[in-house]
Amino acid sequence: MSRINELKEDFKNILGKWKQALDQPKSELSRDAAILRFVRRPADEVGWKLIQVLAREEGHEVKSPRQAFQQAFSLGWVSDEIIWFDILKARNTATHVYRETYANALYQELDTYYKAFKEFEEAVTN
Repeated sequence: MSRINELKEDFKNILGKWKQALDQPKSELSRDAAILRFVRRPADEVGWKLIQVLAREEGHEVKSPRQAFQQAFSLGWVSDEIIWFDILKARNTATHVYRETYANALYQELDTYYKAFKEFEEAVTN
């Protein structure tokens, strides 16, 4: 299997598992599961590596997640550049989810983040 196909498959699997957690009826447990899948099965990590490989094929170099998502926006693979910076920031601050206010605030954003990832997946896998 090629590196691109492997990354696409990993990305798809991560999103599928995350969606399962997001689709559960809201409870403290389902909230924590959705957050955990956001943090521990990082779609953004695999996503930026996928962008890196795809962008290289298009003749562009990216060396960081921030650059990757900027390039994805430039190439039309994502429509909202700002949401990706929010996602990166959320991943960095997710270590504070032991506080209920942080956990609830992050959980409120996860559906929006998921939709951004789904948009990217559809753009690069079709």
